[in-house]
Amino acid sequence: MLVILAKWSKQRWAWGLLAFSALVLLLAALYFQYQMNLAPCMLCVYARAALTGVLLAGLIGMLSPKSGLVRSIAWLLLATSVGWGLLNSHEHVQVELLVQSGGLYTCSLFPEFPLGLPLDSWLPAVFNPTGMCGEVAWSFLGLSMPEWTRIIFVIYSLLSLMLLFSQFKKVKYNPYD
Repeated sequence: MLVILAKWSKQRWAWGLLAFSALVLLLAALYFQYQMNLAPCMLCVYARAALTGVLLAGLIGMLSPKSGLVRSIAWLLLATSVGWGLLNSHEHVQVELLVQSGGLYTCSLFPEFPLGLPLDSWLPAVFNPTGMCGEVAWSFLGLSMPEWTRIIFVIYSLLSLMLLFSQFKKVKYNPYD
C-alpha cells in the first residue's frame, strides 16, 4: 500500500484529487449555509479554514509532484491543516455534547485564524461566523455535522500519515508497471 501511495504522491492527479475533495467539502458547507440556511458557528468556520489549507496543499502538490521539496511543502501544509481541523472538530463535538447535556458554551466574538489571517474580512461569505456553537441543526445517519467533520479530518489525518510514511519507502523502477 505504501509503495502505491509513494507512486501516487508523484502524480499530479493524486494531488488534484486531494484538492478536489476539499473543494467539494467547502462547496457542501456553502450549500448548507446558503441553501439550507444553517448558520456556521466559529468552530464551523475554523473547519472551513482547515479545508482551505487542504485545498491549497493539493494545489501546491500539483505544481511539481515529482519534486521532493514541493511534495514536502504540500505535505507540511496538509498535515498542519488536518491537525488543526481535527483538533477543532473534536472540540466542536465536545461543545455540542456539553450544550446537549444542559451546559452553557459561548463562542468568542472574533475568529482567530492561523497566522493572524483576517479570513473573515477577506471572504466574509465563507469565513464569517453567524451561528451559535453547540446547536445541532443537522444530522445524517445519527451523526451531527461536527461528528461528520471529525470523521472527515480523521480520514485526512490517516491519509497524511500514510503519505509521510510512503515517502520513505523505496520505489523500485519497473518500466512495465
